Amino acid sequence: METLQEFKVTYDCIPCAIGSLIKLLNINSINTAKKDEAMRGLLRYLSEMDYQQPPPELGQEMHRIIRDIFGNPDPYKQIKTEFNQLMLSEYDKLRQEVEAATDAFNMALRFAIAGNIIDFGPNHHFDINETIEQARSVELAIDHSEMLRSEIDSAGVILYLGDNAGEIVMDRLFLETINHPNVYFAVRGGPVINDVTIDDAQDVGMDKIATVVSNGQNAPGILLKTISEEFRKLFERADLIISKGQGNYEGLANCQKNIYFLLMAKCEHVAAHIGVNRGDFVVINNLHK
Repeated sequence: METLQEFKVTYDCIPCAIGSLIKLLNINSINTAKKDEAMRGLLRYLSEMDYQQPPPELGQEMHRIIRDIFGNPDPYKQIKTEFNQLMLSEYDKLRQEVEAATDAFNMALRFAIAGNIIDFGPNHHFDINETIEQARSVELAIDHSEMLRSEIDSAGVILYLGDNAGEIVMDRLFLETINHPNVYFAVRGGPVINDVTIDDAQDVGMDKIATVVSNGQNAPGILLKTISEEFRKLFERADLIISKGQGNYEGLANCQKNIYFLLMAKCEHVAAHIGVNRGDFVVINNLHK
């Protein structure tokens, strides 16, 4: 089978990065001089960056610049807390719906993908309730879910790569539904955008149903060349990897491991790379494109 091709930065990533910074500047109370410094720092980096790198490397450097200039190690902390609490308030209702479904696995999987809508990109506006409603009946543009179901049953070790705060509540519901005895849930090694950290995982109770592990890096996606050695060993020995979201997809698209990507295609670049339309729901195995 043809594997997915390596994902690299394109010119489209430049306005996206700038838009992300503008959006962050608009929700943080800092003075104009600091805002100017942040924008100049990002533009300087963009003018010299390597276009062979995957987008998570761009995101990692961009948010290092932001944290240094803001003097704030986690500018999205309040937003992450708010979305974790919002989705926890919906958890009992969603769990009841999954338990009552004819196919609990399929319903929980759809809700997990719907959670991927929670994003703070520059041109990304979302309605989580509308997306959950869509998830109940939408046809997946690529659907390897039955392959995934079968492999979950036979896997000895499952590694689940988390993505965003809020979304993690839906991940918890999915993992509770599959009820596998040996699941590791991977979070970022440090704050970046609204991506999940160990604190977020503990806040939603993920540590009660999976072993929460850090990937050792603060990029908004998995970058294999800089993950910690401990996480690399886990990554290599996992029988099955379930990867949530675009950032993890961008870093792992051509990895020769058995990976199932669960995501919404939220930008044209990602959608084109996968071969779907923007907004589509996808469950795709990287070795069976």
